[in-house]
Amino acid sequence: MGIINLISKNFGRKSRTRLPSNVVPYPQNYRGTLQYDVNLCTGCQTCGYVCSPSAITFETNNPASIEWKYFAERCAFCGRCVQFCPTQAITFNAEMPVVTGDRSLHYLSGRVYYQPCNRCGRPIIPLPTASLMRLYKDRLPEQIAILNGLCEKCRSWKTSEHIKDGETGKNMAVGK
Repeated sequence: MGIINLISKNFGRKSRTRLPSNVVPYPQNYRGTLQYDVNLCTGCQTCGYVCSPSAITFETNNPASIEWKYFAERCAFCGRCVQFCPTQAITFNAEMPVVTGDRSLHYLSGRVYYQPCNRCGRPIIPLPTASLMRLYKDRLPEQIAILNGLCEKCRSWKTSEHIKDGETGKNMAVGK
């Protein structure tokens, strides 16, 4: 008898189906469409390492760049890539992924280019200025900007020069 009462009550009410224009609001911290900013990426591959379903991959075939690739159909929307990205190049947008039969709309990619070291010319990918500004607030120290343009070996050399200059009492300015 309970089912008949339930059906009769439902027939007496208005329709509760939402129109496409009347979408349910997304909850706070909703993990929707993945957004990628190639200008903030350093190609560190941390996001690909923490991505369990391998939705994020890297191709390093080109010696001048690293290609970042994302395939939405594999993504579990766990948020680990966003959580572990050191430069915040990956974020979630509060939108539903596109539902379509065209699989090409489910791919996202970006290419991060190497730059030559300012001292020796070795290929490097320096930290983005936006990431450094977030760390140093308003003003980026000149010596950090100089060190950011150097490869690991040249940064080590420059740091040892600073230590040596500090112990000998020479001018400790970075550019000198």
